[in-house]
Amino acid sequence: MSTEKVTLATKLAKIYSAVGYVHKSGTNAAQGYKYVQAAEVAAIVRDELSKLNVIMTPTNIDVVSEGLTPSGKQVLLTLRFTWTLTDGDSGETISWQSIGTGSDSTDKAAYKAATGALKYALLTGFLIPTGDDPENDSGDRVVVEAAKKIFAEPAKKAPATKQDDLEGLDF
Repeated sequence: MSTEKVTLATKLAKIYSAVGYVHKSGTNAAQGYKYVQAAEVAAIVRDELSKLNVIMTPTNIDVVSEGLTPSGKQVLLTLRFTWTLTDGDSGETISWQSIGTGSDSTDKAAYKAATGALKYALLTGFLIPTGDDPENDSGDRVVVEAAKKIFAEPAKKAPATKQDDLEGLDF
């Protein structure tokens, strides 16, 4: 029986290996794109963390900025979260930060900002690929084709919402 201590870094490497690729299963039909759902990536990472007796908690939240969108109709809030992983066996910790921004016309800007901060903390903190490649310009063609369809069709629908109206987006 080995009494060798397993470090937090070793546990994290095991999690990196176990998580792998996360597919974009969410769809924003209004703006024509796919996205990774925060709940999906959180469930995958949480399962792997729990197998190794590691927890992840927000240990600090700072308001980076708050105000109104240019239209004045929504609250726009940016939060910076500090996340800490704690090894339940050794007590070792590691921390990193993420930013989330949310806007809403009622009371959900903070929740949207928190969801975005969590999703990107998990994606970047655990180096999870989602299929995005900023050097691949094929996505630009998709956007251009979608824009052609939207602006070439006769106006049959209600006018498009302003760009700063983020209500209904899942971060």
